[in-house]
Amino acid sequence: MKAALFYGGQDIRVEEMETPTPGPGEVLVDIGAAGICGSDLHPYRGANPWGAAGTPTARRGGHELAGLVAALGEGVTGLHIGQRVGVEPMHLVGCGSCRQCRRGDYHVCPTRGMRHGARHGSAGFSEYDTAVAANIFPLPDRVSLEAASMLDVYACGVHAANRIPLKMDDYVCVLGTGPIGMTAGQVARAAGVRKVIMIGRRDELLKTALDVGAADAVVNNATANVAEAIADLTGGEGCDTVLESVGGTADTLTQAIDACAYGGKIGIIGAFWSDVSVAYRAANRKEIDLLWCNSYASWNGVREYQIALDLVAEGRVQVEPLITHRYPLAAIGEGFRAADDKKGSGAIKVVIQP
Repeated sequence: MKAALFYGGQDIRVEEMETPTPGPGEVLVDIGAAGICGSDLHPYRGANPWGAAGTPTARRGGHELAGLVAALGEGVTGLHIGQRVGVEPMHLVGCGSCRQCRRGDYHVCPTRGMRHGARHGSAGFSEYDTAVAANIFPLPDRVSLEAASMLDVYACGVHAANRIPLKMDDYVCVLGTGPIGMTAGQVARAAGVRKVIMIGRRDELLKTALDVGAADAVVNNATANVAEAIADLTGGEGCDTVLESVGGTADTLTQAIDACAYGGKIGIIGAFWSDVSVAYRAANRKEIDLLWCNSYASWNGVREYQIALDLVAEGRVQVEPLITHRYPLAAIGEGFRAADDKKGSGAIKVVIQP
């Protein structure tokens, strides 16, 4: 089979390698769609590198994936060859026996992602990949493989909504207009909150947020006074919840604290690859709860990936307009360039089609 190998930075090579064989309790998936996540771009830009350029060390990637069942490992039942499925990624596989796993919080298992004695992640940027059968979700006919590749993103928004938790009378502010921000805004509106206000810097993306139901109102923080705009949009009450979806620097946390109402909550979904400072005095004065939202798992016994799938299948969120760019595996380098330069390319979500 062909697979993309990441040698560090922008050194991505599509190479031939052996097609994996599913072990006991595993499924081989013929990958139909795999999204490029913001976390994939961090090593692409040189942070948290996947491999060292110029060395034989390389890693595979692609944890937002969907496809067709190609083979079943020993003991797998309830699935059939050719079945269309979404895949919860392998880096979320817990040990199953620790306290966190037993209560359903396998996303914070201390040995999360370990399999057969080694750390393992999904490799959706390949023609085939294996997954544990428990992480395979059959798709209804009305959910395309492309849409299913976005379920991992929606599940992160579902987890944030559950963790906070969102309430019907909440004013919710979403910081960031990328895929995480767009999907989190859609999930919040599907949850029935009072109003979702999206804050970003690009007018075209703020318009998209309104068009796809990710926001009820938008604020351009490059041209508007955010505090005044939020006060006007909330009748002076402020935002009960702020969902930070950008990550990267302390600046977005400071913006989140400024936007948050007294006694409010901030759900931090964005990824930070280095330590950042927090405006402690402002957060303390407002008695703000800072809630770190790491991926997703289950909530009250229900898999959050399944909740995301239900939202998509029922048409309660708009997925297709967010998928703006598609590339074959052979052109994955072009796909990463488009995802890395979203302002120039106009991309929101880039999907690779192996």
